[in-house]
Amino acid sequence: MKHELILLLKQRSMVLLVLLSLILTSLSLQNGWQNISHIRTQILHAQQEESLRKQDYLHSHQHDGTLDAGEIGYYLFHNVYHAPTEWSFIALGNRLVTPYVQRIRLLGLQGQLYDGESHHPEYVMLGSFDYAFWLVFFSPLLCIALLHDLRASEQQAQRLLFLNSLVAKPAHFWFKRALARWLLIVTTLTLPVIAFATLHALSTGPLLLVLVVTLLYTLFWTMVSAAISLHTRAVNASFNAMLLTSLWLCMTVILPNLAQLWCHARAPVQDGSQIALQHRQLVHGAWDLPKTDTLTPFYALYPQWRDTSPVIGRFHWKWYFAFQHMADVRLAPQVAAREQALMQRDQATQQLGWGLPGVWAQRQLEQLAQSNVAHLLAHRQQIEQFHTQLRHFVYPFLFEEQPFTAEDFQQLPTFKSTGAD
Repeated sequence: MKHELILLLKQRSMVLLVLLSLILTSLSLQNGWQNISHIRTQILHAQQEESLRKQDYLHSHQHDGTLDAGEIGYYLFHNVYHAPTEWSFIALGNRLVTPYVQRIRLLGLQGQLYDGESHHPEYVMLGSFDYAFWLVFFSPLLCIALLHDLRASEQQAQRLLFLNSLVAKPAHFWFKRALARWLLIVTTLTLPVIAFATLHALSTGPLLLVLVVTLLYTLFWTMVSAAISLHTRAVNASFNAMLLTSLWLCMTVILPNLAQLWCHARAPVQDGSQIALQHRQLVHGAWDLPKTDTLTPFYALYPQWRDTSPVIGRFHWKWYFAFQHMADVRLAPQVAAREQALMQRDQATQQLGWGLPGVWAQRQLEQLAQSNVAHLLAHRQQIEQFHTQLRHFVYPFLFEEQPFTAEDFQQLPTFKSTGAD
């Protein structure tokens, strides 16, 4: 084994390939880290800006120590953010195609969440240049480059019969050759990861998972490449390379895309911008409806406010926020159906991972990085819970017309992301 590795590293082309793999692996890790660092910085700035904004609002809008609860609900924005985890840099996934900082008010939530959405994040396949992208799409090419001519190179150099006559167990000899090349590939992929994790003092548990996924995925492609290269009729290196490259293209690009189209056809998803548009139409239409058409179903949900003073004028904040919330209630079945369809697609993709190693590796790393569809939906559920908490905090001041003091303002709920480190 040692002798085989020495012979490999004596080849200039092999040394260049190893150095290139080390450099690109390191760049993929650094690029992912920079993207996540940027997200963390933006979230920190947003939190600081929110604190200053709320203090400024408090000082400029209070009169005799009290504030208008309706104006707070309408004018005051609250930050919600999708905080990255320690290992989010390994697979950026949906983090680069969904907002990691959003500002929401006490108005209808669904219109704020989906406003401006023009695509589904799960449509993005290739994504950014992170470690998951490098591993899934390019590590198979390393295996092909190092293993496509195992037997063919010896045949073309007219050494194959001589080698077979020298070794007592030819199968053992070729196994060691393939194993040496696999170890070389694994080293170029895992050594930068280990060094990166050590440099940034990252947790060892996720590191071991990344290493296991890397080992298994490269082992699969090593076995495939070796099986084709060592076939008794595989004596043409160019043909082997073409066949393996075609297989790589089919298993990492064509089949996953076809499977994605099948998932979309099997579980159609309503576009988020359509939900935002319907929410806007419901809100605008509520202005022309009798106030009882809004307040009666609202009081059915919140009977504790039914006996409060009626809305007799042209406008009242509690009526305004009631029809904002009722628009969310009307759209709740559509939102639930959309999220269910997204989860069905995610589950179908998980099943496809058993037949497509690239899909399996990508899902494992995105699960570790908490950047897949399931975590995106969990984040939106956190936003809904925060919005509900905020509504329930402000409602007593609106419906019972209680004075909203500066002390109450300081007790306003703040968003806490469970995805944070």
